[in-house]
Amino acid sequence: MIPLQIRGSRRSRTHNGLRRAVGPGWDTVILGSGPVGLTAALIAARSGRVLVIMPRRATGAAPLRIDCVPAALLALFIELGLHPAELGASAIHTHRLVAWSGATPEATRAAPTVHILRPKLERGLLEIARAHRNIGFVIGATLETLPSATLVLDATGRRAVTAERRYCPVNPAILFSVIARGAFSRAQQAFRMASLPTGYAYRLGISEFLMVGLVEGRDQSRSSNGTVPERLRRLGAGWLLDGMPSGTSTPARGGVASVQWTSGSGPVVRIGDAAFARDALASQGIANGISGALCLFEAADAGDAYIRRTNGEIVSHLGTLQRLVADCAYREHAFWAHYAGFLVRARGSVPTPLDLGIVPRRPNVTSI
Repeated sequence: MIPLQIRGSRRSRTHNGLRRAVGPGWDTVILGSGPVGLTAALIAARSGRVLVIMPRRATGAAPLRIDCVPAALLALFIELGLHPAELGASAIHTHRLVAWSGATPEATRAAPTVHILRPKLERGLLEIARAHRNIGFVIGATLETLPSATLVLDATGRRAVTAERRYCPVNPAILFSVIARGAFSRAQQAFRMASLPTGYAYRLGISEFLMVGLVEGRDQSRSSNGTVPERLRRLGAGWLLDGMPSGTSTPARGGVASVQWTSGSGPVVRIGDAAFARDALASQGIANGISGALCLFEAADAGDAYIRRTNGEIVSHLGTLQRLVADCAYREHAFWAHYAGFLVRARGSVPTPLDLGIVPRRPNVTSI
């Protein structure tokens, strides 16, 4: 064990049905220091002592990325000490421009959302957590050396280090994105999306940045070449680039973008993407991950309520994706046809995949 300074009260506490440990041990241990893990740490620290296990990784500036979150989530960030302006939020958006079942973009209404810079959210939450007297940090602890705690949470994202299995498509969707800097109006910042024969693409922005993401099946992306803007123009979605300064785009954060969930056995609870990672096509992953994690600290039957909630969300999300794929103009193309088949098979495997669990070994991948 790495020696740590113990701070805060050691009194026994109970919070909405969750028993807190007594003595020198940690009440909550959280693996991972992303937005979901840090938000859970700040909530847990209100009623106990929290240890956050940070991953070993190179230091340096995080790649730029713009995320879309429900406007209502800003209230929680403010409560935690983060002002929307610190996150780059510059407008509330209620309309989207979408070309999904056809080639012509149409304006649609949507629930109020805000666009934020992901690195600013991560840095802001980390600064607040580091200053909290009930939260400690350690870097690179192994699963075998974790200290005892009343509650252990895995917030390691899609890596899901405590899972036995990960359920995902054989041909997962991969995100490639670029960001351009400039001065952009509220209309230019609005969310835009287009279906493509090989996947889909979207755009969103804040006052200083616009981000365009191209999501393609891994098999389809391997046969692609050129920059993201070049590929979008070839695929007939050049309108997503309207108003972006030419020649100024830089690559941004990417990675797997299709749905994934996990299973395992044991005493650790997986939260956020470690439990259930949504497809970027129909998700607001940060908001849903945070909401699910908070369920562990709000419900009287916290563990059971969390499992019911997350399994229900998996079924609901898969149903939403099925409807979107059925309405896609390119549903007969290979990527969409294979994804549709995966979704049908996936819904049949959902009733029991998500249990509380930790198995200290590398997770297997179950491609459906």
